[in-house]
Amino acid sequence: MKRRSSLFVAAVALLVGSATFATAGARPCLREAKRDAKDCAADCKEALQTAKDACLNRDHACVEVCRANRSQCRLDSGFDAAIDACNDTLEARRATCRAENPPGDDRDVCVDRAQVDAFECRDAARELARPLLKQCRKDFRACAKACPAPAPADPAVDAKQCIRDANAAAKACGAACREEYQGAKDDCRHRDHECMEGCRAERTACRAPVRAEFDADLAACAAARATGIADCATQFPLPRDEAAAIAFDQCVDAVQVTAFVCRDDAHEEARPGLVACRQAFRACVDTTCPVLPE
Repeated sequence: MKRRSSLFVAAVALLVGSATFATAGARPCLREAKRDAKDCAADCKEALQTAKDACLNRDHACVEVCRANRSQCRLDSGFDAAIDACNDTLEARRATCRAENPPGDDRDVCVDRAQVDAFECRDAARELARPLLKQCRKDFRACAKACPAPAPADPAVDAKQCIRDANAAAKACGAACREEYQGAKDDCRHRDHECMEGCRAERTACRAPVRAEFDADLAACAAARATGIADCATQFPLPRDEAAAIAFDQCVDAVQVTAFVCRDDAHEEARPGLVACRQAFRACVDTTCPVLPE
């Protein structure tokens, strides 16, 4: 009996080792597929920008310089660095919460406080950078409008409709990139793509009611936020002196924190349903989409 048990353990170890090796062997392929997907998405974005510039009859190379200047302007504002600092602090505090509290209510309260503080940090960064970012956008519009026309404007072209068509084409391009990425990932893992697409369709159907409820919860949060800000405006009507302006900002900040907590609660409510859908997807793959021979 002991001999058979040892053989069984050895066989299981061999299978697990083989699966681990197969997964490790697929990683370079998956990394390449992910890089290809990023390149594809970048091509879609470039095509969209080129099309929009054509819709507005502006020289694309000139507008690209304006976009580069806008990106540098945003970088110089320090906004992205400030947001990264807020997020880094949040991750550090989350790690501390996990290290100092066992799973349960105390850990959840600790993480919730860290998330609220991080939201307030990001909100303060946005308020500080808002005038600078507004100026970046204003400078970009002025720069783009000054770009020469590459050709005489076609009076028959509706610029707004042209841009809508460009956005639709970009959306279709992005969908094609995602489909190609899914197929590449399935090939890397030696899974039948059509079978995997069937499991993905079941996952999408599983997620639909969860996402519908989630979207409704977010809409309720947004409505409460709008009502709260309107109440702040009623409580502190224009014109506001310095003290009233500070009080108004504090009132709005409190409403925004409440809205953030509301959205976070909506995410927490949706998570179990989404996890169940993800588990069902994995079960579908394991039971109906066997690994194909190489």
